[in-house]
Amino acid sequence: MVRFWKSIFVGVPDHVRIELIDMLFQTRVPLSIAGFTLAIVSCHVAISSANPWFYGLSAAGAIVTIFRVATEGVYHRSKGQRSFTIAAAERWERLYAWSSYVFAGLIGLLGAATFWAKNPAHQLLATALVFGYAAGIVCRISVRPGIALPALMLVALPTAFSALARVDSNLAFYAVILIAFLLGSFETVRFIYRQNIEQISLKHEFSTLARHDALTGLANRLGFQERLAIIAARARATGCLIAVHSVDLDRFKEVNDMHGHPVGDALLQAVASRLSGILRDGDFAVRMGGDEFVVVQSVVGNREEAMLLGRRIIRTLSEPFIIDGLELTVGASVGIAVGRDGDDPSDLTPAADRALYASKASGRNRVTFAKPVDAETMARAG
Repeated sequence: MVRFWKSIFVGVPDHVRIELIDMLFQTRVPLSIAGFTLAIVSCHVAISSANPWFYGLSAAGAIVTIFRVATEGVYHRSKGQRSFTIAAAERWERLYAWSSYVFAGLIGLLGAATFWAKNPAHQLLATALVFGYAAGIVCRISVRPGIALPALMLVALPTAFSALARVDSNLAFYAVILIAFLLGSFETVRFIYRQNIEQISLKHEFSTLARHDALTGLANRLGFQERLAIIAARARATGCLIAVHSVDLDRFKEVNDMHGHPVGDALLQAVASRLSGILRDGDFAVRMGGDEFVVVQSVVGNREEAMLLGRRIIRTLSEPFIIDGLELTVGASVGIAVGRDGDDPSDLTPAADRALYASKASGRNRVTFAKPVDAETMARAG
């Protein structure tokens, strides 16, 4: 039993938890159907039994349902308007949890009341509602066991205890079946929860792999375009400059041909590590392919700041590398394009590439800025 609870309440990364919580708020149609059914059954029982208490139960169910459906709408608008943090997700989860408990409790009260009375038709309706809603919980809320399990107990246990209190063998048998169903539902919730965690984790893992270079762990071309777009939007809002450094190793092919691909791959990994080690928060490095890298400065005050980083890149990559006992020296050439991020920030990349070619043509191991015409083009793009 301890292992069961640990497997259900195992911690998950924030990004996985946010997605699990988001799945809770995809249930508008089931919520509406459940609320409508509770209201209709309660009204029918009230009319048949001439007991006005059930009208109150029907009204409460309708109010809670309207609240839950409206909450889901507000949730989606809120999520779309601003950054959705784990703290915000947890607040919405708590709201969803309490509304679920209240609604489940109302169904449990209906079941308990009908079994305390002696009308088999009402008991049959309540049974259908209890089992139907419990199955819905298992299917739709298992992604958050901390909500699903208490809700299941609130639905089933009041009905089961009421049936047992009647001291009737048939109703006692019904109560045993209901409790057995409840216990079986616990295991189903655990299984569905674990399956969802695995699927979401795999999805994020594949997404990460698609955006990162398998050899160095740096962003790849796809990851570069996405992150550059984010920086573009930020720079557009703040009026800051950014700088794109196109970096190419100067003698990598010689090392690769002389010592083989395993040494070449290890050298590329060491280069990636050094580049990552000199970046500020918000800056990032990319492996574009082969021995070509790009470094993006997200906030640049002027060309001199970009030049300082370009020179640091060359100085850092010109220091010897020790790979499998071999001392290797390669060096690097850098081309820089500085401009305001505009509607088409990708213009910076080809400008930096042209500057890189100029660096290599001028003797390598040096920094070259994009030509003024390129900078003017980028400024117009901003």
